[in-house]
Amino acid sequence: MTFKQIETQELPDIQSIGKLYEHIETGAQVLYLENEDTNKAFTIGFKTPPYNDNGIAHIIEHSVLNGSEKYPSKEPFVELIKGSLNTFVNAMTFSDKTIYPVASTNQKDFMHLVSVYLDAVFKPNFYSNPQILAQEGWHYHLESAEEELIYKGVVYNEMKGATASPDRQVQHQLTRQLYPNSIYRHESGGEPYAIPSLTQEEFIQFHQTYYHPSNSLTVLYGKIDEQETFAALEAYFEGAGKAEEAVDLSFEAAKPEEELVESTYSITTGDDPTGKDYLALGWHVAEPDDVLDRFGLEVVEELLFGHNQSPLKKALLDAEIGGDISGGAADFGYPTAFMMTAKYSDAAKMPQFKKIVEDTLTQLVTEGIDPELIDAALNKIAFQTKEAAISEDSPRGVIYAINAYRSWLYEETPYANLQFTTYLEQLGELAGEGYFEKLIKQKLLENSLHTAVVLKAEPGKSDRIEAESHAKLQEYKASLSEEEIQELVDQTQSLIKRQETPDKPEDLAKIPTLTKEDLSTHVEDYPLTESTFYEETSFYQAEQFTAGIDYISLYVDLKDVETEDYVWLSLLSRLVGKLGTKTYDSAALQRQLDLYTGGIYGNITIHEDTSGELKPYFVLRGKALESSLNELVLLMQEILYHTQFEEEAEITTVVQQLISQFERMIQSRSHVLAANRGLSQVKASAKLNEMVSGMDQFHFLKEVLSDLQSGKAAKVKTQLAEMLQRLSNKRRLHVLYVGEAERAEEVKDALQTAFNDLPEAALGQPAIIKPGTKQNEAFVTAQDVNYVAIASDAMDSFAYTGTAKVLATTIRYSYLWNEIRVKGGAYGSMYNHQRNGSFALSSYRDPNIRKTLTAYKGLPGYIEQIELSDSELLKYIIGTISPMEQPKSAFSKGLTAFNRLKTGLTREELVHLKEEILAADSTTLAELHKDLKEVLEDSTVVVIGNKTQIEKESDLFDIVKELY
Repeated sequence: MTFKQIETQELPDIQSIGKLYEHIETGAQVLYLENEDTNKAFTIGFKTPPYNDNGIAHIIEHSVLNGSEKYPSKEPFVELIKGSLNTFVNAMTFSDKTIYPVASTNQKDFMHLVSVYLDAVFKPNFYSNPQILAQEGWHYHLESAEEELIYKGVVYNEMKGATASPDRQVQHQLTRQLYPNSIYRHESGGEPYAIPSLTQEEFIQFHQTYYHPSNSLTVLYGKIDEQETFAALEAYFEGAGKAEEAVDLSFEAAKPEEELVESTYSITTGDDPTGKDYLALGWHVAEPDDVLDRFGLEVVEELLFGHNQSPLKKALLDAEIGGDISGGAADFGYPTAFMMTAKYSDAAKMPQFKKIVEDTLTQLVTEGIDPELIDAALNKIAFQTKEAAISEDSPRGVIYAINAYRSWLYEETPYANLQFTTYLEQLGELAGEGYFEKLIKQKLLENSLHTAVVLKAEPGKSDRIEAESHAKLQEYKASLSEEEIQELVDQTQSLIKRQETPDKPEDLAKIPTLTKEDLSTHVEDYPLTESTFYEETSFYQAEQFTAGIDYISLYVDLKDVETEDYVWLSLLSRLVGKLGTKTYDSAALQRQLDLYTGGIYGNITIHEDTSGELKPYFVLRGKALESSLNELVLLMQEILYHTQFEEEAEITTVVQQLISQFERMIQSRSHVLAANRGLSQVKASAKLNEMVSGMDQFHFLKEVLSDLQSGKAAKVKTQLAEMLQRLSNKRRLHVLYVGEAERAEEVKDALQTAFNDLPEAALGQPAIIKPGTKQNEAFVTAQDVNYVAIASDAMDSFAYTGTAKVLATTIRYSYLWNEIRVKGGAYGSMYNHQRNGSFALSSYRDPNIRKTLTAYKGLPGYIEQIELSDSELLKYIIGTISPMEQPKSAFSKGLTAFNRLKTGLTREELVHLKEEILAADSTTLAELHKDLKEVLEDSTVVVIGNKTQIEKESDLFDIVKELY
């Protein structure tokens, strides 16, 4: 073996043995986390320090997956997804590293993923093909000499959306000021103004420098074939030699030159900027070898900002420094910072912000922190780490790899962040010696390495910058000769030709794939038993191994509640657990929750069965160790039926926070918001979801906030109290318990006793729920990109079958990927077709509107002409099966069993669906073009996006509104 083993380490917290290897020739290190987990993972990472804001590391991350020496098709990444049973496949750029993780439960598939990724990172095709940088990064786009010149590129448009976020801007400003003498002052993802400065020569040089085996760190995880996996690595490490110079990311933090920096962020033109500034404070607090202190700072974060009653957060909220306060440790790579941010503030409040922070921290240090607060914080973190270690919802091997890099990348042991119990126990022992008070004093109060940022709201800033950029491009075009303009046209047309030209069959055949024999129609049967709880209500028990954790969900039946009440129910679900109750004030309640539970939270869930019947519930979920069952049950009873609404300030704070959360969602998930908004116009269930978590809820929250701030709080409190009172009815209450079978009766008895005094009354007739008004809508935001959606009810025109699911996979990874992302320049797209008839298409961070809608309309024609080879069809079949094979945590299995029952979905139907998927052929796919055409013809349009572009396409919309 060309690898020598350096050390072995027992890692009981993650049920693994760590084996660290070094490649003898190159010095490349490999960490193998050996265990019995069948969800195998592979992650190779490289130190990739940026030298300016041109996004070179990020664009390379995209570009290496656009063809390689062994796999020369245009996008092996996409072909791989089509024909893989992966449980995770992605690539990620951080501030100082780029990683390429994959995971699969199938050994054959796992090695396929490893093979394609290794060739991609070490042998990419972009050295000889500059069109890859042009497509993924940026290029001058000019389809004809008469058109206006624009920039186009996948990452360019992605970062136009990402950098529009004021939260991201605040963080970037703080790191730029805190670390001016380091790589961490740069935006590794790329700033839109700087991305067009990147050249092909720089691109190649960066890859040659940093994508060398000597600069790689690889993490293997799970029950892998060790010999086969190391052989795959050796194939790319052998002969590479050792890099002349190691990449050193360390630096000595210097005192920031400026203690206060001011900048602006964009809000919509005409919007009032009053009360929309951001205030932020930041300290440099740790480096990779400060392992105990880094864990300690996570506890300090929980102590100061864990909930609204945490001492510093409460002090800032009470003083009305901001409507939403957040803070905590931020790991940027080599440095760790501690940041505090006040949103919905005013620049003039910065001095008061600083004073309250200093006074509150000084008081905590001088008087000491309540030991029970520390115990609660430690318990909360310990519960989270215990639960994460047994959860299979996310690939643990990828998460552990990222945790290993937090120290390993900087020449420290890779195990530091994989041994959390040791550090948490040590912190528990040190707490009595004043450790946390000393940490606050040293890292925050007496730390000269700090800075402050004010980010003011500026109406129309993004539109102004976009107009200036556009004008400069037209000036540049005007300066060109006819020959130079024609050269740009030729380059653009050449790129389009490449994008439209299918891969050669022989190139596609080189991408490894599974066979039909590797697939199965097996569907796991998750057990669920039902017994009587109270009259007309049920106790559902999902038997699962939960490692000593009880999961309890209370389902309150809402079938007789009218549509307009759901906005109030949604707000109520977010308030319970945060407000005081009959027994506890809000601070005492939070302390009890952290001491005895893993959290209690509410939400609204709406099930729709195959007949279209809606089954809506107000849900309160809680979890705790088995030893804390009684505390969990009593707290859930207290929260659900004895929440008080007298704390007007706390209600206002929560509402403001919910608005803030929605605004962040607009920045990151507007493609989903737009699609759901469209569905709400055609589906009754989607209308309820829109009232609960969509734009209807957002507008409602802003109205409630206005009432709370204008002397109408009594109306709000009365409405909430009446809504809670309406839920207090034995005949509404159902229970889902996920846990060990032998505990079911004990849990049931405890719950029946706790809720026995509830009043009892017959429920009313089921409410009649109707969709919203069908109309084409546009919502303006302060972004330079768009999210373009169409939606339709396909229940009676486009059957949800195995063939339809294969068609969905085909469309996602062929037509939409090529038309919306590759050619259109959007970051991504979504195709959604559900069993209940919900059908939606949407784009993500899209520079287009009309062009995207035209692409959607072209789908039926594409499908009608589709002719797939057997190998192409097999890939789409595998890609369709893959999401159905994802591992689940114990709780998710129990919840899936309950959801199947409520929607009327049986295991046998899922088996039949898989059989249909395996039987799909190219002819039956093409025949679906008629159904798809009918669905699209009856669709509605919703766009969230840029004001100028929406106004330019105003003829597409019945209504245009401002969103945020």
